[in-house]
Amino acid sequence: MKEENFFETMYQNANDDLSSIPWAAMSPNIHLVEYLEEVEDVKGKRALVIGCGLGDDAVALAEKGYETDAIDISSTAIEMAKKRFGESGVHFSMQDIFALPEDFNEAYDFVYEGLTIQSLPREQRTLVVDIISGLVTKGGKLFVYAHGQDDEDDYGGPPWPLYSHEFDLFLSKGFKAVYSRQEEERKPVAPHVCCV
Repeated sequence: MKEENFFETMYQNANDDLSSIPWAAMSPNIHLVEYLEEVEDVKGKRALVIGCGLGDDAVALAEKGYETDAIDISSTAIEMAKKRFGESGVHFSMQDIFALPEDFNEAYDFVYEGLTIQSLPREQRTLVVDIISGLVTKGGKLFVYAHGQDDEDDYGGPPWPLYSHEFDLFLSKGFKAVYSRQEEERKPVAPHVCCV
């Protein structure tokens, strides 16, 4: 897969200079952290991070108390995450979102998707939303973080910012938006946060 080669190459070329990876913040997403501050008892609940990269978001979930799995298509990213957070209790594994094991289906109480959908070609968007939605157990939550654009705009890509109707694809799967925020100061391509 083309995307696999791109991400794998980026991580391989970084070597030990992790700051050279453009999307690697080396800290968990601030919106995820804020959300987790409001979450109470998660004992026995399972969480999944999609496109975990270097592992920071997954560790934030594990520290909150979730039994956490974290996946990425790059085997090098997974090895880097294990090296950084080998004692965190997070189960890191190399997985292709389009070929996940069946036991992932409806297995997670909390799924975090940060900047992964927007990195994939637009023609795959509906399929990816279907797959991600199918990972959440009944009554579970999905946290989506992505850059968005107004419906009349086209900023190109990659990455390809999501239109509002593309965020709404999750709502069409039966989720309800319980938390939604747009960072106006980062316009025209603004981060959107939606927990459903």
